[in-house]
Amino acid sequence: MEYHSGKYKVVLNDNYINRKVLLTNGVRSLQEQINPHYPLLAWDNKGTRLACIYWDRGKTKLFVYDVARRYKPVVQDLPDFQQVQDFKYMLNENTLLLSAVRNGQSDIYTYKIDKQEYKQITNDPYDDLDASFVAFPGKTGIIFASNRPSGRASTKDTVLPSTYHYNIFMVDNWNDAEGKQISQLTYLRYGNARSPMQYNTNHFTFVSDENGIANRYAGFFTTRRAGLDTVYKVGDELLHNPDPAELDSMLRAQNKKEPDTSYVFTITNDSSYVFPITNYQSGLVETKSAGDNGQVSEVREEGNLKFLYKLKVDDAALKKRNINARMTDYRKKTVQENQITVANVLRPAPQARNDSSRRQPGNNDFFDSEFGKDSSRPKRPSSVVNPLAARPSLEPREEPVLKKAKLFDYKLKFSVDNFTAGFNNDVLISKYQPYTGSLPINMSGQDAFSGLLKASIFDLFEDIRFTGAIRLPFFGSGSNSSPISSTQNAAFTPGNGSFFDGSGEWYARVDYLKKLLDYSVIYYRQTQTGTYQDAALASAYPYDAKAYSNLWQGVIKYPFDKVRSLRLSVGYRTDKVIIRPDVNGFPPLSPIDSIALKAKPQARQTYGLVHMEYVYDNTLLKATNIWNGLRYKFYMDWNTQLNSGYGAGPGKYTYNFGFDARHYLPIYRNFIWAVRAAGDFSWGSNKVLYYLGGTDGWLFPKAYTNPQPAQDASYAFQSLAVNLRGFRQNIANGNNAVVINSEFRLPVFATLFNKPINNAFLRNFQLIQFFDLGTAWNGAYNKIKRPLQVYPDDSQLNGQDPNNLPYTPNLQVLVKAGAWDRLRAGMDLGPEARCWVISCDLTRAGR
Repeated sequence: MEYHSGKYKVVLNDNYINRKVLLTNGVRSLQEQINPHYPLLAWDNKGTRLACIYWDRGKTKLFVYDVARRYKPVVQDLPDFQQVQDFKYMLNENTLLLSAVRNGQSDIYTYKIDKQEYKQITNDPYDDLDASFVAFPGKTGIIFASNRPSGRASTKDTVLPSTYHYNIFMVDNWNDAEGKQISQLTYLRYGNARSPMQYNTNHFTFVSDENGIANRYAGFFTTRRAGLDTVYKVGDELLHNPDPAELDSMLRAQNKKEPDTSYVFTITNDSSYVFPITNYQSGLVETKSAGDNGQVSEVREEGNLKFLYKLKVDDAALKKRNINARMTDYRKKTVQENQITVANVLRPAPQARNDSSRRQPGNNDFFDSEFGKDSSRPKRPSSVVNPLAARPSLEPREEPVLKKAKLFDYKLKFSVDNFTAGFNNDVLISKYQPYTGSLPINMSGQDAFSGLLKASIFDLFEDIRFTGAIRLPFFGSGSNSSPISSTQNAAFTPGNGSFFDGSGEWYARVDYLKKLLDYSVIYYRQTQTGTYQDAALASAYPYDAKAYSNLWQGVIKYPFDKVRSLRLSVGYRTDKVIIRPDVNGFPPLSPIDSIALKAKPQARQTYGLVHMEYVYDNTLLKATNIWNGLRYKFYMDWNTQLNSGYGAGPGKYTYNFGFDARHYLPIYRNFIWAVRAAGDFSWGSNKVLYYLGGTDGWLFPKAYTNPQPAQDASYAFQSLAVNLRGFRQNIANGNNAVVINSEFRLPVFATLFNKPINNAFLRNFQLIQFFDLGTAWNGAYNKIKRPLQVYPDDSQLNGQDPNNLPYTPNLQVLVKAGAWDRLRAGMDLGPEARCWVISCDLTRAGR
């Protein structure tokens, strides 16, 4: 078996030359840990068939590989067992002997492969492990390791979990009756006995750490017949060879006239002589038998290395029996601690304090007199205490917890999982905003400092989760937007938000996580205050307005494994702008107020949304902002406009395909190199406009007014293509965008110092060197080109309007942004004359 980063492989090496992979299972994940149980392997007695039990997607599965014919004749599920702890072949190639967990307890079973049927051998609350079939002269059976106190221990369901040492027991597998004979073969005082198996005709072997190191032991088995055992079953009680009086007493207690059933089987007196046959200095980790070849395998761990040995049966050690496995210092220490614990029970109790200056309890002799003491009074107890008497407990003894335990039907019980309050400017739900025709845009609302209140409530089993959040502006510190030219001839310009003006975001979510499929229902609402300007209205001045966005969404998540999942979202979205009866910056005008009161919602659009994405996330969070691993996602959006009339676009459909891939490569300790590549490609009747430039979470974003959006395109939504640090928003725009980011993240103190740092600021203090590359363009996805930047921008014209005279034309420079290129400059001299000036190379490094 091979294991690497969560992936398991069962590989068959034929003569160390031919290599065949029989099973590939698991998930390549940085968070995956080695499964301590699966996969399990077992060869049949002839060495021609290999059986494998493994765990796959919540199911226990079995396959058998035929080495001679080189195929798998058996592939089936094992739905009857919660977990298989160990298994071996028994007698033939069609029967398996299992140590498995069913109904919460570990027992021994035999399993018929062809019929897919099992038979239970033991049924008790004790742990029965490492079962193996043995055949000795005079008796055959199943030998196993168990923590039961004895072979006749009570098997009722009221028995508490055992803390006894694991010893070796033997059970008669041919007797199907309840109360079958279980013989104890070892009686270890220290350590545990595990992995029993037949060694030769008269001996069995097992592994024990009785001396402190796991060594191999052997036991010489003997048996003789002891007669018959008559068993009476009365209710849940089993009586073995009871006296008539004992049987009558049990019948009266159960209010019955005769036993429910009775049966007779042969019993034997089984015994063994146990002795060590190895005295290793390093522990024996695992051992297997080699069928009919008289060989055993051993895995020994020495330091960080494990060594595999193939050994023959040591007949000389079985005859001499002269190996003395002395106790290690560790075992001597545990033995001494155990002796002290036992001796505390016999420790003498402390004697009462003899203080004549204080009144002794029970002593009423205040005065001495000539009269003798009254002998009729009861004598005071003697202060002499029996040193061997048990000491009375000084504290009241607590009742066992299980004494008051009861079974209750589960009812939903919720509790607060987390509650957060603070300033936050992350994107809550959607990265798409309705196209406003103004810049800059803020994906997290209007205000730079918005207060976020978020709470999450889980039920007891974490199957149902309720999440709610509200984000409101506090200080009105948002950036002032300005309109840009648009083919829609209308623009909504967000302004500074206010806590008392109804601006903000509201979010509610319900998750159902009980089954394989996760279901979620989401409601999201956003409002923004600002101004709205439309030439179709009576006034050319901007109206005071408020934008509303509502989103209802249902999400289904199907996980392929721990790192891969497919997610489908179906939603309904409405966007509209409501004009309020006030003109920004002008005295109230009654005609305009009347128009505002009667005006219908502007820029209204209603969309049906379908979003599907494939997510791969194999990352591990090492520290704040420090990740290791790879994650990526591909997503597709299909939006259909449902409304018609004013505010609707020329068509119905909007399509968008995108990807986002991030790789975090560790360099030294927590020093990492983070690389990201992301892209979006929109097409259809109404596209998505992407503005390139800026960064995530920009508190006070700024934007260029050039270049203008394409005049021959219709846009339904707008979004940002980030990060492109050093540039404002709208260094380029279009319905396609690609961004590549590279960052070296160095936690300075946590990386350079070997001591733990308690101060969170110093521990998370980081230096980041970044490099960003990106572009946005219009048209088809294969028309990619480098962005162009205009110097000076309209925002740098000192208030001059190129559309109004008098206007002094400035020299405008058009250069490919962020690179070396030639200077191209021009000055507009009128509709019939244009002069171009070409100069030398211009050096401009990307900021």
